[in-house]
Amino acid sequence: MKFASVNVMSEIVQHVSEDDPLWVQLTDQVRLRPLMFDCTNGAWSNLLRVTPGGSLACHYHTAPVHAFVIDGAWRYLEHDWVAETGSFIYEPPGEVHTLVADEKRGMTTFFVTRGSLVYTDSDGRQIGFEDVFTRLERFRAHLSESGLDQTIADQLIR
Repeated sequence: MKFASVNVMSEIVQHVSEDDPLWVQLTDQVRLRPLMFDCTNGAWSNLLRVTPGGSLACHYHTAPVHAFVIDGAWRYLEHDWVAETGSFIYEPPGEVHTLVADEKRGMTTFFVTRGSLVYTDSDGRQIGFEDVFTRLERFRAHLSESGLDQTIADQLIR
């Protein structure tokens, strides 16, 4: 697989709106807006939006995750804290959790993820995974299905 290189040190993604066609629907309740694919270091950055009361399946990460809540609130079923608008969250690797969005507000959160996201069943067995390459592949499929320019994905690769 070949990845495009960009000769700029920094890039700015401007104006991510609600109707931005680059939002990728993961489930009926969850969608994400990719911001960067760091294929060299196995990381990606994205906005994650979850509908009110929606959830992201039980999972853990193989490396640390950093997050900042932009709007709404969410929690993990396995913890007693709530991440409100303006909260910063650090997720250590290996901790199993199930994200649930606030029942009334839902949530939008900026995530920086490294390594893999490993989905588990109720017994803790792996049932799926995502990493920077599967996320990039999913984004390319979204672009294709939506009739959008494939080079948009290349512009987000670092």
